[in-house]
Amino acid sequence: MIGAFRFLAAFALAMSLVAGATGARAAHAAPKPTVAVLYFDYSGKDDQLGLLRKGLAQMMISDLSAVDAIQLVERDRLEEILAELKLGQSNKIDPGSAAKVGKLLGARYLVLGGYFDLKNMLRVDARVVEVETGKVVQSVGATGDADNFLALEQKLVTDIGAILGKQLSLPPAKTPPTPKVKPPAKLARRTALTYSRALHDIDSGDKAKAKAELEQVVKEQPDFKLAMVDLDKLLQ
Repeated sequence: MIGAFRFLAAFALAMSLVAGATGARAAHAAPKPTVAVLYFDYSGKDDQLGLLRKGLAQMMISDLSAVDAIQLVERDRLEEILAELKLGQSNKIDPGSAAKVGKLLGARYLVLGGYFDLKNMLRVDARVVEVETGKVVQSVGATGDADNFLALEQKLVTDIGAILGKQLSLPPAKTPPTPKVKPPAKLARRTALTYSRALHDIDSGDKAKAKAELEQVVKEQPDFKLAMVDLDKLLQ
């Protein structure tokens, strides 16, 4: 009987040690690196097109959520930091300010860039930057018809996802990862601009105007799930 008791006590001790070691490993597991998508600089002359930076950032943040190995900064948090640094109204963010934003957001990597329009064409350039060193990991770009805005955004997201995967030594995916919110089948510049204006009005506190704009976007593009998410959030 005593032998059985000793066996059970030893077994319980061994199990507690195993559980403790497992818990310690979990507690010390490396957190996911944080990635922040900043607003892209606009170098054109169309003030309305300048607002596209907000829609572009929101869509990229949503679509990059497919990379499960990273933690993305929400656009609301980015807005808070930009307001804190008095950068909210600027169409351009200089490298020094970008580094400050990245550190305040606790980001390991920044995704930033710029875009401009020429006639009905749109050129978007992006780069992945390591916050700690300021090193540009890699740059990518996309050029296309402005009325096929989604194709440009999707190309950037695919390329940036590949860059981050390489940096983090992730195994290549057999199939394209799926974002948490499925992107629409297409998205014209006009609808993307309306969506971007809605985000700008949310940031400015004009919820009534933002609601009307988001409802218009959903009506024009019923499969634009991200706009529906933003509308639902606004109505809460």
